[in-house]
Amino acid sequence: MTTAATRASSRASSRRPASPVTDRLTTTTWVDVAVLTGLSLIAVAGFAPAFGHYAFLSAAIGGVVVGGGVAVLGRLFRLSVPLTVVIALAAYLLFGTPLALPGLALFGVLPSLDSLSGLVIGAVFGWSDAVTLQAPLEAPPYVAVVPYVGGWLVSLVCVTLAVRWLPRVKRPGVARAAVLLTGPVLLFLAGILLGTRDAYFAGVRGVLFAAVALLWLAWRRGRASRDVLAADTGVRRSRLIGGAVVVLGAVLVGAIAGSFLAPPAASRFVVRDEVTPPFDPLDYPSPLAGFRKYTKDLQKTKLFTVSGLTSGQVIRLATMDSYDGVVWSVTAPGSQADSSGGFELLGSTIPRPPLFTAGARTTATIDVLGYSDVWLPTLGYVDRLAFDAHRGQDPAETVRVNTVTGTSAVTSGVREGLRYTIEATAQKIPNDRRLATAAPAKVTLPPVDNVPDVVSAKAEEYAGSADTAIQKLRNIERSLKALGYLSHGRASDPVPSRAGEGADRMTDLLAKAPMVGDQEQYASAFALMARHLGYPARVVMGFAPKATSGTTTVTGDDVTAWVEVPFDGVGWVPFFPTPTKTDAPKNQTTKPKLEPQPQVRQPPPADPRADELLTPVKTKDTEKKDPTTPFALPAWVWVVAGVVGIPLLAYFVPLLIIGALKRRRRRVRSSQGPPDRRAAGAWDELTDRYAELGLAVPERATRLQTASALEEQSRAQSLTVQGGGLATLARHVDAAVFDGSDVSDERVDEAWSSADAAVDGATEAAGPLRARLAAFRYRRRRRRR
Repeated sequence: MTTAATRASSRASSRRPASPVTDRLTTTTWVDVAVLTGLSLIAVAGFAPAFGHYAFLSAAIGGVVVGGGVAVLGRLFRLSVPLTVVIALAAYLLFGTPLALPGLALFGVLPSLDSLSGLVIGAVFGWSDAVTLQAPLEAPPYVAVVPYVGGWLVSLVCVTLAVRWLPRVKRPGVARAAVLLTGPVLLFLAGILLGTRDAYFAGVRGVLFAAVALLWLAWRRGRASRDVLAADTGVRRSRLIGGAVVVLGAVLVGAIAGSFLAPPAASRFVVRDEVTPPFDPLDYPSPLAGFRKYTKDLQKTKLFTVSGLTSGQVIRLATMDSYDGVVWSVTAPGSQADSSGGFELLGSTIPRPPLFTAGARTTATIDVLGYSDVWLPTLGYVDRLAFDAHRGQDPAETVRVNTVTGTSAVTSGVREGLRYTIEATAQKIPNDRRLATAAPAKVTLPPVDNVPDVVSAKAEEYAGSADTAIQKLRNIERSLKALGYLSHGRASDPVPSRAGEGADRMTDLLAKAPMVGDQEQYASAFALMARHLGYPARVVMGFAPKATSGTTTVTGDDVTAWVEVPFDGVGWVPFFPTPTKTDAPKNQTTKPKLEPQPQVRQPPPADPRADELLTPVKTKDTEKKDPTTPFALPAWVWVVAGVVGIPLLAYFVPLLIIGALKRRRRRVRSSQGPPDRRAAGAWDELTDRYAELGLAVPERATRLQTASALEEQSRAQSLTVQGGGLATLARHVDAAVFDGSDVSDERVDEAWSSADAAVDGATEAAGPLRARLAAFRYRRRRRRR
């Protein structure tokens, strides 16, 4: 009878299916993974307003798939958590290039040095840049890593908990299952905070997210409580249909109600609206204050060249709308919504100003020569800026733009050698007949202070009895041109002219006859008169060169200034009040008398400094040549290192770490403690090595029971057991531990030799694939007390 039972058991064991390489996940676990993945995908859709296009979906969805896929594979192949994390990092770098940074990839898919650095920089600094960059987010390229790393990290952590931690919980109630929702909820909030005021289907996504999460928690609760009704097919079908109807109804009601009851976009809290970029224009001198520097010192200096400039087109430099009685300047950041002080980081495209009528489009290339300042010369209202490499740095990272005024600044400075391309749209200017029917726009600008009384008087006088705003402004413009004379205060000018636009200079310009000044004074006077009449006006400084068919060279003599006033439905209309006449009457201009000075004997010229009399002598130190350019590896070396090195590191680094842990585990068990404990350590080492090969070691069993279970699995999987069988080794270790006799070192060494022989035989019989997988697994069973 015993022999027959043994044969039947042997036949059953031979027919038992074995899956030694991988584990299997339960249906409940697969549902958990699917729900968490779906919630993560709903959450990453919230990044759409920030990026303004659907190209980010490849990065966002790819990050969710890569992170969750590594977590599932790590559980299926029984990989340890540290090893799973290392593989996840390698997969992040390997798949991140084609998913998030395809423009930096080699052949479209292979990682490059730039893409790898972008994946690292974007994961750390991309979040802070995303709240300061102008939407849509495209530049710098590493900003595209934000949805990728967010989806990757949330999916990796949550799916790892779903496949490893939640199945082991004895009573996985709703509270423990709800912990897994933390990641998708944080990802959902990140999409809101990094977005814009225009939400992306907020009602639909919010209701759908909540409905799926609540339905999943209710299902988990039913699974945990083993609801008997679930065994009834009809009741289960009714529950599923009812739940689907509830979810669908909630989504439809939320979508409809959200579209009608949603709060206005202005009331949304967006992080980018609360963060002020690190650029304060008040840290730099007013551009208009240095007007005479261009007309005198840089009159013939070649500042920059422009390719693509059309006839009559002006170049914008800076826009100023604040006046304190001394100088026109750019407003402080955040003081007014429509002011000139609100600068943002450069995005892939620059939005049009809120008050604008599109005119002709222009594409021009500017090469900086002798120009040096923080303000970037531009044309019209810029749609896109593209910079060439400049001394190893990307100037685009330090560019700040003001979409209201069309002003751009470079915090690192505009220097010689900078080259950039501008795509701009000009403001369409209708004729005065069309402007006569348009009222000045109600734009809130900073108030002007310390304005002299003569400005108010002249404004009323020059405006006359005109009925419309455009007529009054044209009257002031014509009066200044007719009564004034142009002078930059140079020695070659017929009459002198003071610099500045302060209150005293405005009084001197308007009270004395004749009026003499340049664009700095006339633009300032016109803007103050327009402000007195109640019209918002701002001063713009720039250049007005004579465009040529090819490349136009701009010098300091081309500097100019004008005034802009906004009109409803039109935009900012320019006014040029500076006269062109230069022959001012000399008899009405008082010049200081030149009185002769007594002659004074001049002292002899000072001796040259001693240093200048010395002839430098070349020594060994002075004859050293400048250090040569450091050795740089060819590009193909970096390509090979990236393509080959990443997989090698992902393979050998975990292998070395786990191998070191195994050696330490064996050393501690074989050398520390009394002899009986060291003999028991041999059995513990054997069971851990068998578990790493993929065999199931009973958690609560005696050594003989464990040996019987392992031998049965070994026979089923054709694994050789050497050294007299595992049962013999189990009895030997039990005797060393429990018989109470003194255990000699020879008995300990015999136990370890038998254990090593059994493990070596099983490893050799397992084959190379299982042996490699076992090398990447680490298990340390702790003895229960």
